[in-house]
Amino acid sequence: MLRFPFAAALVAALAAPVPAAAELLVAPTRVVLTPETRSSELVLVNKGAETAAFRIAIENRRMNEDGSLEDAPTPQDGELFADDKLRYSPRQLVLEPGARQVVRIMATAPQGLAPGEYRSHLRLMSAPVSAGTAAIAGAGPTDNSLAIELVAIRSITIPVILRGGALDASVTMDSAAVADTAPDQLVVRLTRSGTRSTYGDVSFTPEGAKEPVWVVRGVAIYVPNTARDVVIPLPPEVRSALAGKRVRIDYTSTDAADPASVGKRLASLTAAL
Repeated sequence: MLRFPFAAALVAALAAPVPAAAELLVAPTRVVLTPETRSSELVLVNKGAETAAFRIAIENRRMNEDGSLEDAPTPQDGELFADDKLRYSPRQLVLEPGARQVVRIMATAPQGLAPGEYRSHLRLMSAPVSAGTAAIAGAGPTDNSLAIELVAIRSITIPVILRGGALDASVTMDSAAVADTAPDQLVVRLTRSGTRSTYGDVSFTPEGAKEPVWVVRGVAIYVPNTARDVVIPLPPEVRSALAGKRVRIDYTSTDAADPASVGKRLASLTAAL
């Protein structure tokens, strides 16, 4: 039996990446650099039962209005990439089960860099180290047929943002309605203005309740996007808790790179659900 070599499998992963599996733990899942804080670290932990090899690459991605990301080979108006302003090390590594590795990221922005928010993404790709090894002679088919074993490449992307200058942002929450094609999903419309992205949690608090009954964490609106439809699946018990009630929906900042904004309500809307 023959297997795809590791390099060929990596090419396949770039063409059609699959979601990262639980075997790879990465923290943090978002990096923000500034002229004052020009370096940061990612911690990778192999939570799986197999030794795994990892490769790291930098790429430019664009956010769509529904929050999905797509490749961005060239910048659009108002879009600033950070790929030529970042260094990172190591670029490949092997982790045994339970082992961890620190990946260092550094901004190399030149003096006089124009104010703004520059963003690129680090892609971490993994595969078991057994990928690319040939089977022992005689263990494969004996009828001269060719057998190929596909080895899944798991990947995850981490946004790396470089901010320079005095930047600001504001958000409005324009609407909240059940999705036309999915009664178990709510679509919250957010509109952003300003010169930096926003990052925070969307929470749902029924009238009279002291605490939210549902929180969606890590909702970002990247520059230059001005709007995002946040699609929120609602489990049956949450739909039951919200049905027929007036509900306050809050978008609250959790952007640790802007400490003054953490905990600040960026946008809010009260609606009958």
